[in-house]
Amino acid sequence: MKKQISQHMMDWLKSEVNCWKSEGIISDTQLSSIISQYDSLADSERKKSTAFYTLISAASILAGAALLLLIGYNWETLNYIAKLGIIFGITISFQCLTLVSRFRWKNNTLSEVFSLLSCISYGSGIWLIAQIFNLNSHYPDGFYWWALGSLPLAFLGQSSLLWFLVIVLEIIWCFTEANVNFNSTWLFFGRDTNLPSAAYLMPLLLLPGFIWAHLKNCPTTMALHLIGFACWCLSLWIAWNFQSLAIPLLGALFALYWLAGMVIKTKEKLIFVSHQIGLLATWPMLCIISFYAFQKEITERIKPEHNHGYASADGLFMFLIGITILIVYFKSVISKTHYKPISFKEMILAFSVLTQLSLAPAISYYFGSECSFAMFIIANISMLGYSAVMMDEGLKTNSSPKFFLGVSTFLLWTIIRYFDLFGNVGGMLGASLLFFLSSLALIGLAFFWRQRKVAFHVN
Repeated sequence: MKKQISQHMMDWLKSEVNCWKSEGIISDTQLSSIISQYDSLADSERKKSTAFYTLISAASILAGAALLLLIGYNWETLNYIAKLGIIFGITISFQCLTLVSRFRWKNNTLSEVFSLLSCISYGSGIWLIAQIFNLNSHYPDGFYWWALGSLPLAFLGQSSLLWFLVIVLEIIWCFTEANVNFNSTWLFFGRDTNLPSAAYLMPLLLLPGFIWAHLKNCPTTMALHLIGFACWCLSLWIAWNFQSLAIPLLGALFALYWLAGMVIKTKEKLIFVSHQIGLLATWPMLCIISFYAFQKEITERIKPEHNHGYASADGLFMFLIGITILIVYFKSVISKTHYKPISFKEMILAFSVLTQLSLAPAISYYFGSECSFAMFIIANISMLGYSAVMMDEGLKTNSSPKFFLGVSTFLLWTIIRYFDLFGNVGGMLGASLLFFLSSLALIGLAFFWRQRKVAFHVN
């Protein structure tokens, strides 16, 4: 059973063992073993409250839906004054209950629930008022104002509950704005521009959430906003007609998350979230571009009149950011000041994947179908390198998640390549044999890992 210590003591312990590792006193395996023996009280309480907050969140959403249905039951029979009174009355009531439960009753959980309900009623009011007065304007703006009005309450809140609602609204706004195709966009107080319709103000909406996550050291909120930023980038590429190159560009962004999460030394929980999102999300992007048919499709769709040259610039920009991150990191390593010990194999893998994915749009744009086969080979080599590095890191650091991530991605690669290259030859019998051999491999690896764990604890 893990020993419970305070968060301050846990931070001190991690900084000490990292210093011991950098001085060669202990190895990576010993560092992981020492840390695994302790658990902070803050982490324990957070784990206990996760299920509680999940149930409370679901209950709040259902209560809001019940309220909307109750109002909608007799909505048509009410005049517009009564309708406006109900809308404003419910929203203000929930706001007052939020303040009372927060400052008088000192109940943060109840305050978060009322705050969520007030945001739901506020957003519903936007659409209902538009219905009352028959307003048929630029409908994505409804999601924009809903998210903007919910931001202050989320920033003043104590949990990630409201941030989840805000991020969902912002993502919906991004994609609806990108798909309306009005040939102009709402930007800076209603000015029409000649730019494609897109959510250009999204970074201003995301910034408060990043600040809140940093101030509160909240990994959940940071994860939500990193995902929101990725969705915003994807919506921009769709708006600018970069759909053919969206997958490699999105993969490059995730690889940048991965690389930054490894080398940046700041609040550990927040950077760990960036590392995990990048690590887990990069492989599916590699998987998609590892199909030769996909590579051919990309090169056939790329045309100068579709603004694909700008996509090359986006990829090059992310590549330059990755180089800048590495330069800053190696400068700190050389000067031996405030650098973060990392796995150089994983760092090389992350940078090579970033290079491949970020430069893929430019290579496809300038070389066309001649580079399709080369890109196909490189993508498959990267997938195999990903699996090999994860298994190696798992064995070195005694990390079962990394080891089995490497194993599972390798098995998935073999299955995908079988159906891609030999599916028409082997048929169902070949697939059956492949699945059976994969299951045997997993069983063997499970027993190997179990015996290794036993031997590690004995030693």
